Amino acid sequence: MLNLPADKKAPRIDPYPGKAPKPEEIVILSRPLLLAVMKVEEKLSDSIKAKWAVGGEAGEIMQGVNVQADRIMINTTKEGCEEIWAALEEYRTLAPALAEKKLAREADIDGRMLPVYVKSHYAELTVDGTKVEVYGDQQFKVAEWDWGDPLDFEVTYTYIPGGRRLPLVPLSLQSELALGLGWLDIVGLISDAVFSKRHHILSGNPR
Repeated sequence: MLNLPADKKAPRIDPYPGKAPKPEEIVILSRPLLLAVMKVEEKLSDSIKAKWAVGGEAGEIMQGVNVQADRIMINTTKEGCEEIWAALEEYRTLAPALAEKKLAREADIDGRMLPVYVKSHYAELTVDGTKVEVYGDQQFKVAEWDWGDPLDFEVTYTYIPGGRRLPLVPLSLQSELALGLGWLDIVGLISDAVFSKRHHILSGNPR
């Protein structure tokens, strides 16, 4: 996922114990984002062959992570990006093309703050005012190091209104990426979400 030079290692942290969130710490997906996700899922569920899943902050929220989201991010393959563009014709904003950008947040590697770059086959859609970013074969790079491999993962699922299943990028991948970049606050929030889910299952209240 991330290519680190031979003399560099991923940040080492102690196992994060996790904690059940307080009521004020529970975040739910906003109504505009949820409605946009529902429209996207309905269009894509039976129309594309490529693997796709909702990732980013919206995907994390739908798995119980206490973050904020203002857009939908979809991870797929290069071919999937083209298929999604074709399936969501009425929402097109920016046509698929190879794109590279620098992230606003830097990586923290051994106490050094280094720029993070993302490259993908990228397209944008606007669904009822909600921005939808589509990343095909997304790759990450820190500073001048080599590009990591394109993201690949086994999707996980959640249910959305109407009883439909929505594919999500698994928290394990999100956590691995955050750890590699030294974003330990994100690792902690994901650990809290996983701990909370296990707590509900063990207490007889699965959700």
